[in-house]
Order: sequence, then structure tokens, then C-alpha cells
Amino acid sequence: MKNNMFPILLLPLLLSCTQAKQPAVATLAAPTDVVAEAISATEVILNWTDNAEGEDGYYVFDKTVQPVASLPAGSTTYTFDGLEPETSYSFGVQAFGKDGILSRKVTAQPVTTPARKPEPGPEPEPEPEPDDAIRFNWTAVTVSGLPETIEIYETTDPLEGRAFHAWYAIADPKEVAVRVLYPGNGQKATIDDQASANEKCLVLINGGIFGTAPIGFAILDGVQTPWRYIESDNWAVDKQYWGAVPNSAYERLHPVSRGMFGVDAAGVPGVFWSFTPEYGTVYVYDQPIPTVAGETVKHEGSTTYPCATANWTPYNALTCGPVLLHDGECPINDQKNEAGYWLTNYELWADDIFGVNQLADRTAVGFTAEGKVILFICDGRIDASKGANTLEMSRIMKGLECVGALNLDGGGSTGMWVKGAGHLNDLTGGNRAVMTTIGFFSK
Repeated sequence: MKNNMFPILLLPLLLSCTQAKQPAVATLAAPTDVVAEAISATEVILNWTDNAEGEDGYYVFDKTVQPVASLPAGSTTYTFDGLEPETSYSFGVQAFGKDGILSRKVTAQPVTTPARKPEPGPEPEPEPEPDDAIRFNWTAVTVSGLPETIEIYETTDPLEGRAFHAWYAIADPKEVAVRVLYPGNGQKATIDDQASANEKCLVLINGGIFGTAPIGFAILDGVQTPWRYIESDNWAVDKQYWGAVPNSAYERLHPVSRGMFGVDAAGVPGVFWSFTPEYGTVYVYDQPIPTVAGETVKHEGSTTYPCATANWTPYNALTCGPVLLHDGECPINDQKNEAGYWLTNYELWADDIFGVNQLADRTAVGFTAEGKVILFICDGRIDASKGANTLEMSRIMKGLECVGALNLDGGGSTGMWVKGAGHLNDLTGGNRAVMTTIGFFSK
């Protein structure tokens, strides 16, 4: 009996044990196309194709056995961050469902994070524009009795390796008057005599170029000096200038716009080009009549040619040239046309004035962006100072921070008189009588 009963009792027990040990069957399909891609030194993105149906979500793994994140159903991507640069990782993904049902875990190919990129530095400073200004070491000149509103400076620094001696005076037209002097009626007088005859004069330099009469004109307290053209004088005076044409020098008259420096009634300085169609009428422009010797004769200046007239009325001014700086730029260069004439000698000055190979005593006047006026002279053609050419003068005035500058008469006419100091520069050749002067005066 016992032996007969044993099999009967044991069978149900065995069946029960067998059923309890059977594992759960996974019903979720594993993800496919699992790819890991490093997107930075500390980030990797893991992508896969979702093949499961009815899943609750996805587990994602890094090197560790435990999942690092649980994602919602239908997810197909995850970004790991905070990783170590230059480190190899294996990332995986697995679907999960109810009652702990899992898909097979699928691991992507190992991926190595790249090196960390250096932190970007500040944006590099833009390359500065080429600065062709000539700058000297200037020494202040003390003059007893001269108002502190006027400063005088001197230099003996070499210019392009040559001996050089120069001076300049600077003042604000709000503090002193800027005026032009002219003896009148074609008469001439030295700078010293013109200064001594005016008790308010503080600093005076020579002004415009002249022949038997001033070339161009001047404006004194709003009144234009006599305007006339002398046919017998090849330095022809205001309206036009004898311009050479090929094989026939001085055959044709060209209208020219004269460089002008001055201040208006409020003391605002300016450098322009000017044209006088008739006595008492003065047009000022921001560009010259584009006259070139030997080429077609241009139109005379008008209210619209070569451009609209500028909104500035000269009160004390003089004409000369060439213009050295206008709006901070030099309008002249050393280029010539095929006939050998200077392309930018718009005012048709003779070579000994305009020529870039002409070193001479020079005089110039200019103004800074703040509205201060600078009177400049340099000695030339002596051992102690060889002088400068027009292009160097432009660079020198730019080095003095001028934004507008005009070349004045030079050579033996160059001079500066200062109250309390007298005549500053070399007097080789004497103290030449000149027609016009410009300077600083007490108000």
C-alpha cells in the first residue's frame, strides 16, 4: 500500500514544483539600430529604433549595470552628459513592460569622447588702419607775457633722416581771435612789421602765395580783398590759372578752386576749396574742381559744381595750397599722367610748390577735431634744417592731430613772430615782405 500510494502522492507535487521554476517569457522586442555618437567632449547621444509594442518605457545604460535613466514609451534617443573627455564608453538600451517584462539589452559600439576644445578667447582686435602720420618729440617754448591760452612748441628731431627744425603754435578760437592781415592795395610788409602794427597780435605767420598781387584772395572780418586777374602775370591771380597743355606751355587758362583755411564768425575753423566767379561772391566746397594740367578745361565753379556749396561762411580766411588734409585725409599724391603732369595738383601750383621732391622752408595752418587751430613753420635749405615736401607736410600736420590743413607760402616767406619772443625761425635771406598773414590775436 505504501509503495502503491507513493507515486500517486508524488506526482502532483512534482508537477507543482516544475511549474514554479519556469521563467517568465519576454514578450517585448529588443530595440535595433542602436548607435552612440559623441557630440562633444562631455556628451554622447544614443539613438535606436523602437520595436516594442505595449512597453512602459526604456532603460538606458552606460558602463554600469544599473540603468542611469528611465524613459517613456516610444523613446528613440537619449543624451548622456557630464562625461569625461577622451574616455571610452559602452552605452545600451532596453525596453521594459508590466510585471517586470524586459526586452533584450542592446549595446552600441563603444564610443570615445574627444578632447575638450579650448575655451574661445576674446575676439582679436581689428588691425589698425595704416597710420602715415609723422610724429616728433616736441618741447614747450616758454614765452614771457604770452597768454597761457597759446602754447608754442619746437622740435629738432630729424625728418626722414634729414636735419629738421620746426615750430608750431596752438590755440582755441574760443579763447583767442584768429585773424588775417593784409596791408592792402597790393602792398607788402614783413611779418614782424605787420604784427607790430597791430597791438592785439600775439602770434603771426606768413599767409598766401603772391606775385605782383595775391594769388587767390583773403577775407578780413568778412570783407574780401580786391579780386582781379592780371593778364601779364603768369601767376594769374584769382579766378583762373595759366595751365599748360602738351607742347604749348601757358597756352590755356583753367578754372581752379583755391584751397582755403579760415574761421567763420563764430570762430569755427574749416579747410575747403573755394571759387570766386565775381568780386564779393565766394563759393566753398568739400572737393576741388578736378583740374589737371594738359587735360580738358573744366567748368567754372558754381553753387552745384564741383559739388553743392558747403554750409560754412568764411569770416577771416585766406586761400593758398595745396590742401594738405581734408576730413583727416590727404587729397594729394605723387602720381602723374602720361604727359607728366601731377594728377592731384588740382590747384595747378608750380612744381617748386607742389613737387614731392621739393624740400623747402614750409608754412601751414590747420585745425584739430576739437576745433583748435595750429600755426606751423619749419626751416629749410640750410644745414640745420633741410625742409619738407608737401606730402611730408600732410603727414606732419596729421601727426599734430589736424583733420584739416592748408599749405601756405614757403621759402623765404616762411616766418613766425611771437609776442615777447620776436621772430623765431632762421632769417637767411632776410625778413621778406609778404602780402597776407594769419595769426592769433587777443579778443
